[in-house]
Amino acid sequence: MPFYAVVGLDHPPHSMALRDRVRPAHRAFVLQHDQMIRFATAMLDADGHQQGSIYVFEADDIDPVRAWTAEEPFCQAGVYRDLRVVEIAPALSRLPIIEWPA
Repeated sequence: MPFYAVVGLDHPPHSMALRDRVRPAHRAFVLQHDQMIRFATAMLDADGHQQGSIYVFEADDIDPVRAWTAEEPFCQAGVYRDLRVVEIAPALSRLPIIEWPA
């Protein structure tokens, strides 16, 4: 099954105020709709502010990934200046499994 990366870049320098307002809805959505997600991470600036997000999905094709992003609260609220969804071909993974607490 193919993998897809979703890369969201915040409006410079970051969208922390908006993220903080939308975060409860974002976390609830992700935890309720995480079946395709294989990896997710925050991108941080030098001051520790989140300036973007990366998700890796495993899905039959790109359409369900695009549908997920269309419903995701950060995407709907305009947290990201730029959002890219691309197919990827993972070559190596040595990351430990980390579960996001509810």
